[in-house]
Amino acid sequence: MDDKMIMDGIEKAVDAAVEKNLQKIVGDEVASSVKATVQKMRMDKQLYGQDLTGLDDADKKSFAEEVKSVAFGRTKANEGIIGEIDSRGGYLTPVEVSNGILRVAQSVGLVLSQASVFPMNSDELDIPSYRGSFLEGGYLGVDTAGDVSAMSFSMARLLTKKWQLAFVLGNDLLADANVDLANWLIALLAEAHANMVDKQAFAGTGAPFVGVLNDSNVATVTLATGKDTFAEYDVLTDSSNIIAQLEETLLDGAAFYMHRTVWGSLRTQKSSTGDFILPMAGAASNSVLANYPKAVAPQPAGEILGHPVFTTRHLPALTSTAVSTKFMTFGNFKSFAYGDREAMRITRHTSGSFGGKEIALADQQGLVGLKRHALVNGLPAAFVNVKTAAS
Repeated sequence: MDDKMIMDGIEKAVDAAVEKNLQKIVGDEVASSVKATVQKMRMDKQLYGQDLTGLDDADKKSFAEEVKSVAFGRTKANEGIIGEIDSRGGYLTPVEVSNGILRVAQSVGLVLSQASVFPMNSDELDIPSYRGSFLEGGYLGVDTAGDVSAMSFSMARLLTKKWQLAFVLGNDLLADANVDLANWLIALLAEAHANMVDKQAFAGTGAPFVGVLNDSNVATVTLATGKDTFAEYDVLTDSSNIIAQLEETLLDGAAFYMHRTVWGSLRTQKSSTGDFILPMAGAASNSVLANYPKAVAPQPAGEILGHPVFTTRHLPALTSTAVSTKFMTFGNFKSFAYGDREAMRITRHTSGSFGGKEIALADQQGLVGLKRHALVNGLPAAFVNVKTAAS
């Protein structure tokens, strides 16, 4: 048996074992998404000699070995790193691995791929937030002092919170640390982190972050009377009105964000003659796709009036339609801030309930990935929410 057949066998065994565990903990949809990320990393490695993480096989195997050491108690928590964790053990990933995880997360997460990233050296960071109208200055008269323009700056505060992902792997799988296991761990941590950042940035209610949809400082456009369902949004008339709410300087990079089922309904709207209202039923043009390279960013699901459409599971689905309900956002996530506080950490648990199962009785170990980060809408004027009519 040649080396390639052996490696293919190991790869398939790792894939099957990890995916089976993931389905029990995070569900089929997330497990499938993580698997797709792993497969993309492998394809990139074959095509370009390196995947998006920027890590070579030696780095990945070292990472897997360290996770193995954590799982079997050979690497203990450094009190200076994890002050609140007891002797169960912990591991702070190297900066290279943590950066690799974040790069993968940016390739699968809408907000992480589009927001502005601020490195944080403490748990709080104030960033300037301009709340005024556009500036234009004035002309001077002869021997007359000009007016002083008021600058309406306030502060948006990035406050660090701790995110964690708990998952279970069998002791037999952890016993063999290899590159394929590292790929799964990296993809799992990246996918979960990106998913939670999207959830908080779009629909967060203050526990712990406030999302765009629930930000009281973000303007809301209510549809005309009679348009009390999501499907009654007019993709041309209403979209034109929404786009007009943003200043010109914010339109470059602005996009529509909605649930995939809402987009599925809107993109097939037809005129009185039976033709699709949107060109090519809303398919994204090459000029729009060119701004979002497939290798490093999520792809637009379509296009409305020259602006990309992105779908996210964290905005209301078509079946949630109701009166006076916010369901869509148009805006520019360059104005949204992500604070990166520290590298990813991994800790272990040898007992306790994970996914409703006592892992000590199942020859398994619970691994917990932790990441401290912050989110804040730095410029509410960069977004507009869309709301159905009251009747």
